[in-house]
Amino acid sequence: MAGGLGGKPLPFFKNFYAGGPGSVRGYRPYSLGPQDPQGNALGGSRRLVASAEILFPVPGAEQDKSLRMAAFIDGGQVYGRDEKVSLAELRFSAGLALSWASPFGPLRISLGNPLNEKKGIDRAQRLQLTIGTGI
Repeated sequence: MAGGLGGKPLPFFKNFYAGGPGSVRGYRPYSLGPQDPQGNALGGSRRLVASAEILFPVPGAEQDKSLRMAAFIDGGQVYGRDEKVSLAELRFSAGLALSWASPFGPLRISLGNPLNEKKGIDRAQRLQLTIGTGI
């Protein structure tokens, strides 16, 4: 849990965010958690994120060590300062990812499917590309 100095709220740029390739794939980046009336993410002072992956070689390219696939399941949520942490509010996704340690840097394509998306609140993004981060 995070808080600002003197009991003040955190500035928006210090809040926790979730959703996207670094946390819960299958949802738009930074889209989970509290939102303003226009649907913009506000972030929160608490974040719960978990991920599990099973890695395996790409079928037909077992000898290529620069390619690998993963089956994953992600879960997470962001909670505001005065919001009660509820595990029922966690969002989950599952899918497949393809990673390539290319000569230009690491590339990852994830195809995630939200498992409990709330229509009208959550924003799904099933196909996500990550360039230049650790594989």
